[in-house]
Amino acid sequence: TECSVCNTSSIERRVPLMHLRLLSSFSILLVFSACAYAAELPPQLVAGGMTKRPTLFVPHDPAKTVILQSKENLNEDEKNRIQDASGITNHPSNLALLILKDGKVLLEAYNRPANELSPLFSMSMSKSLTAYTLGGLVCAGTVDVKKPVGAYTDELRETTWDTASVRDVLRMSSGGKIPVYAGQIEKGQFKAATTHQVSVNEIMKRNGERATAPGSLFNYLSVDTSAVERVIAKASGEMNLLKEFTTVVWNNIGAEAGGYWNVDKVGAIHAYAGFSATLRDWGRLGLWTLRKMGDGSCLGRWIAEANSPQIVNHRTRQGKAFPNYGYQVWIRKNQYWWVGHGGQRLGVDPKKGVVLVAFSWREDYMKQLYDLMDKF
Repeated sequence: TECSVCNTSSIERRVPLMHLRLLSSFSILLVFSACAYAAELPPQLVAGGMTKRPTLFVPHDPAKTVILQSKENLNEDEKNRIQDASGITNHPSNLALLILKDGKVLLEAYNRPANELSPLFSMSMSKSLTAYTLGGLVCAGTVDVKKPVGAYTDELRETTWDTASVRDVLRMSSGGKIPVYAGQIEKGQFKAATTHQVSVNEIMKRNGERATAPGSLFNYLSVDTSAVERVIAKASGEMNLLKEFTTVVWNNIGAEAGGYWNVDKVGAIHAYAGFSATLRDWGRLGLWTLRKMGDGSCLGRWIAEANSPQIVNHRTRQGKAFPNYGYQVWIRKNQYWWVGHGGQRLGVDPKKGVVLVAFSWREDYMKQLYDLMDKF
């Protein structure tokens, strides 16, 4: 993950220089420690900057665009929720916020440099899209999640992913080693892979040792998602998951603009952190999952399974707000969430018909998002 946490200039903006000089060394340590745990990203990177790195464009069909209508005749509860949301839209770290209720726009707001045309970058929210994409192959009978990853691709021979089941990697329980930071198995892997310095497969093969038995323990490891992407690519006879994602997901959401997938130097899609789309199209993605879960189809059942608890999250840092994990999806209460480093979130409460989407440059107000969702 790429971040700008704890640089001196950001500390100085929060603490006047004369006061900074008076802080004890212990106090300075506390300031830096607090900063280190609030993940940051450059705002420009979130608000479209990742599309300047190598990407594949995902076109949309204007004839199929679903217009998102504004919600009218609001009740008192909805008016109160809009008022509550002002604390988020006015937060200095927030770049964009969309709230959909019963399929209609309750609130939409942007802060610079983001706007309604910005292809907003997902970070790890793309993991959830990858899991849903796999559902098309599962429903076609092409992929059996009980089988090992190695049954579908030989690219990961002699690594923990080769013999871990597809379900194990979907649940972040491949048995791989503990990540060094924010799900990364190797320092700097995100920037290295998205700027074509290295392929994700190369990273996986040189870090393929097994730490625990597959399926035995939740361990949030981003390259588990890359193993899923390789299964999708090979099982569909493609270079990457683009065609399957486009067919299974993107062509069915009623998008208003194109999307972008980042790719590594060999053309594999950066599935664990690599999709960009407009705020409203992110909202449409959330609404699509909500519709599919209720349509009785095989894919709908797969999405419902992905969005339900599959393994307990025992970790105290990674996803600490979420007691359970599904298939590349975080679970809390009756809600499912797509979670990205630096404050990217999409939450859905199926019972209340609410979809909440937030993009940020700093992850320091997430509790407000969860509290807002809980109030509906």
